[in-house]
Amino acid sequence: MKRPVKAVDSCGELQAKINAGELASGGGEAEVACIQPGGESNITSRRLSTLAARNPVPLPDYCYDLATGDGAWYYTRTDACAISVWTLRVIDKRTGKLTGELYYLQADLLYTGADAPYWSHQVVIDKSGGWGNISGTTVSGGGSCAGDCTLAAVDKNFPTQTITDDGLTFGDILPKTTVSGIGDIGNGRTTVTYRLDNPSWTLKPAGVASTPPFDVRCDNATPGTAAIGCVIPIYDAVDTVSLSGPNPDYARHVQAAQASGLPGAYPDGEPLHRLTDSALRARNGDTACPQHSSGGYPRPTGYSCDEYPFRSTWQGAFTGSLPQPAPYPGRTFNWCQITALPQGVTGPNGWSACMIPAGQNSSAGSLLNRFYIDNRVIERDPFRVWITA
Repeated sequence: MKRPVKAVDSCGELQAKINAGELASGGGEAEVACIQPGGESNITSRRLSTLAARNPVPLPDYCYDLATGDGAWYYTRTDACAISVWTLRVIDKRTGKLTGELYYLQADLLYTGADAPYWSHQVVIDKSGGWGNISGTTVSGGGSCAGDCTLAAVDKNFPTQTITDDGLTFGDILPKTTVSGIGDIGNGRTTVTYRLDNPSWTLKPAGVASTPPFDVRCDNATPGTAAIGCVIPIYDAVDTVSLSGPNPDYARHVQAAQASGLPGAYPDGEPLHRLTDSALRARNGDTACPQHSSGGYPRPTGYSCDEYPFRSTWQGAFTGSLPQPAPYPGRTFNWCQITALPQGVTGPNGWSACMIPAGQNSSAGSLLNRFYIDNRVIERDPFRVWITA
């Protein structure tokens, strides 16, 4: 990903002005300052662990595992982070001589709530070293939100703070979505800005703006909940199902169906897409698991019919076969107690049915619905299913 933050004026431009004599001093303070990206080597495990321990809202573990200091953003469905390395340079504008440097890490954290109509974007400035005339340097900032969101003045919290060797300086903003009515969906993108300052500098460095390269989506369109919530939609939701969890037969069926070539496997399978229309969902279920009374499969005592892809997806037995006039053929497995469907079928087209304990089938359906709500999986949203041990 591209670096999401940059200085408005570069140190190279400042040096060019000094060399051209454009900043010649007629008296008074002679030092000027600018900010430029620092070397990635300046980010160390020691600094990362210190940042993790002192961050006002801790960064997710994956950020420390993946970040190299180049400002790349990493994200899940509900949070995102970036760590970038910067150097502030102090220069004598009369001679062009470097008289000090301040090295610091900028740590961005963005996090959402599945049942909250707002999200947070936090920026931490952590001094990692420096020399020369940098004592008394301060940072302060603000922010904005573009798109379907508002940001009240009271929800911008980046006061003036002195940058020291001990303690972090930080600020955050708390934008709120403008989504309100049932079925509404909106996107917003935040920017946190900050400036470094020092009373000894006659020319201050340009401000820095941090904007993630993706939108936050908020909605009032997730079935099953009346709450408005927000997620990071660029990250496809992942439903984690364990073979050793409460519904092992369900997990086994999904695993076998995916292994036979059907879509939805995490991480590289073609995603499933949610279907919310109740009539089409019922059509999917009736196609994959017709009732015995309607000429379908007999249900062994204590068992019910489970289908994959789920009836609540566009890849279901009926909708996944459109626009052809008849559904693609089904498949099953030798332990599924269905004799009317063939075994050994492979490929991405079609569907699978299997008899599993009725209690597991009911529980798995409830957990799938909970997954949809917790991840704000709305109509046609892509997602995958991860079967774990």
